[in-house]
Amino acid sequence: MDGPEVSFAVFSDLHFMAWKETLSPVEWVPQVNGCLEDAHQQQPDFVVLNGDLTNGKQRDYDLAFAAIRNTFSCPVYCTMGNHEYYGYYEPEDYAPQSYSLKAAQQRFLRYSGMPNIYYSVEQSGCVFLFLSCEAYTPDLKDAGWLSEAQLAWLQERLADPPSGPVFIFLHQPLNQTVAESHDTLIQSDALQAILRTHPQTLVFTGHTHCRMDRADQFVQQDGVWYVGGGCPHGEHPQYRFVEVYRDRVVLRLRDCTRKAWIRTYEYTLSLPNLTCQSAHVGGERT
Repeated sequence: MDGPEVSFAVFSDLHFMAWKETLSPVEWVPQVNGCLEDAHQQQPDFVVLNGDLTNGKQRDYDLAFAAIRNTFSCPVYCTMGNHEYYGYYEPEDYAPQSYSLKAAQQRFLRYSGMPNIYYSVEQSGCVFLFLSCEAYTPDLKDAGWLSEAQLAWLQERLADPPSGPVFIFLHQPLNQTVAESHDTLIQSDALQAILRTHPQTLVFTGHTHCRMDRADQFVQQDGVWYVGGGCPHGEHPQYRFVEVYRDRVVLRLRDCTRKAWIRTYEYTLSLPNLTCQSAHVGGERT
């Protein structure tokens, strides 16, 4: 059979952190490094790190991008999550009285090399749209916040639909979509209103740390597929692997503990309409 037109790995919630006193990595970082190395072995065309890559401090970014540079030779695309704004909690980093959202965003851009905190990439007839959380305050309880400018940009990008599928990446899930997505995005209604007019889209999120092989981590609403993320550390370290063929999109899961595919989990969506052609979940193919 012909190989995929494009393939990519999707991570979220890596939470690279270094101890302030020693600059050594916190205890889960070696597990994350192992997952990244496993993804490299699958030879994706690119990798997506969908928010909460770091804890916002300069030392965390130093640690994260040393690991990324040492692991991947392919492009790596990043989005901002709530933790990228957590420099707030160290006065010498971002003093609360002079806390600057722009400073956190500029640090993210400087290290990641992304062209903006929201941007698009086109490859092999597919469009990949990367959105980012633009604000954080403790009062929001880690919910995402998107500006009117970012929503307008997304609507404009979707106004001229491409011939291939559209993949959207955003750290916080839209409310009441995937597992445990309760009050996770302030502009959820506005974003869903935009997506409702552009079905046959896949939206990848993270934030919740839920297992990715749960049934409620892959759901369809109003013609849009919502794909929930987990994390590459803890009890169930996993990442998603997506292959786009001429006639279908295949979503698979990688078990980072066993360094193996989760054989009881695979979805195949036919193109161009992203109809679920088959689902192999929990040992049953439907």
